[in-house]
Amino acid sequence: MSRSHRIFLFATLVVQALLFVPAAPLGAQSATGIVNLHDTFRHWGYALERPGGRASELARWKNQWSSVSIERNKACIALNGARVWLGFAVSEGNGNAYLRRHDYEHTLLPIMAPRANPASPAPSARPVRHVLLDPGHGGKDPGNTASRFGLMEKTMTLDVALRLKAILEQRGLKVSLTRTTDVYVELVDRAALARKINADLFVSIHFNSTADTSSVSGVESYVLTPQGQHSTNDSRRRATASELRAREPGHKNGPWNILLGYHVHAAMLAKLRAEDRGLRRARFQVLQTATCPAVLVECGFLNNPAEAALVRTGAYREKIAQGIADGIARYQQILNKLVAGR
Repeated sequence: MSRSHRIFLFATLVVQALLFVPAAPLGAQSATGIVNLHDTFRHWGYALERPGGRASELARWKNQWSSVSIERNKACIALNGARVWLGFAVSEGNGNAYLRRHDYEHTLLPIMAPRANPASPAPSARPVRHVLLDPGHGGKDPGNTASRFGLMEKTMTLDVALRLKAILEQRGLKVSLTRTTDVYVELVDRAALARKINADLFVSIHFNSTADTSSVSGVESYVLTPQGQHSTNDSRRRATASELRAREPGHKNGPWNILLGYHVHAAMLAKLRAEDRGLRRARFQVLQTATCPAVLVECGFLNNPAEAALVRTGAYREKIAQGIADGIARYQQILNKLVAGR
């Protein structure tokens, strides 16, 4: 079974198989703020498989249809091949693997067992009917550019958003856009529109760029960094104490942000078979101020020759739109079941 098919299978079956999974037993959670992952996954019906082949792999758990693995000294967990970044590295001791309680409650549990998540009050969940798409940049702000390949981020994001709009409308959803032409829209106005039109989801679409044009490629997605944690990319500048304490409007949807982000990211990987740069966390303004569940997707690197050649084709941009739409559909299925089960 291919990696992309495993990702697709996990993301689809998690809707049915894990929606009503109970939280980990109290014995799995220590007073020191860590969670025993061996106990947690055993409680969820997974069997522990000792890793083989890769010295960096600390542990792997499997059941009949999915697998979860963790790497030594990395703040990352792989859910059937789709990488999800954590706030803290997984630790080990006495033959066990441990996750910080904050990561358990704000990252792992919302994805694996959304109904059981103590950090997610059910009343904040609502059915998905109206989606706001945000084509990044525009007008005086071209975003990332790759003149060598004739690509501008603002043009590619709008193209993907219009394709995605058509797909979602065919599936019965109402869709609005922050811009429909090449105009500049202030960041604060993009998220504000979601509140104004009472959107149920906010999806911001972007393309990446880097100085390393030869080796860096792939898809990465972002949700708002949970309160009290550093962002994934904070290696350049650690968050200040006030930033860590700040309670942004987007935090109220924290569990739904990570659930939406995971399913959109996994679906894009399955559709594109791109390099997996992981579901990450950041304090981007459009995520901070969004009043509904929100995700920002980086659909590829415009200055990577191989990836640029793909992005230049309408067929590949259609695949990007289809991947995002599939992720929204899986999230929609989960939310509808949660709301119906209240």
